[in-house]
Amino acid sequence: MTVAALALTIAACVCLYLVSPNQRWRARALPRPFLAAGLVLLAAGIGLWAMALQPLAGFFVALHVAMVCLFAFPYIAVLKKKD
Repeated sequence: MTVAALALTIAACVCLYLVSPNQRWRARALPRPFLAAGLVLLAAGIGLWAMALQPLAGFFVALHVAMVCLFAFPYIAVLKKKD
């Protein structure tokens, strides 16, 4: 269950990052419906984290994973561009 929660949270962050007009992974940002998809995935990830752990701990773990992902994605884009 933890792996599924981690995968959902990372997928949500990918959707949220790619919708941003400042993203650097694609030439153009994804359309707005992906924002809703990212939010749904994030809610599902938080729900799975809450089931895997205690609810409050799961909420904060999901926020921590999202923070790390959204912090790392711009740096990954820079590394990808150097290739």
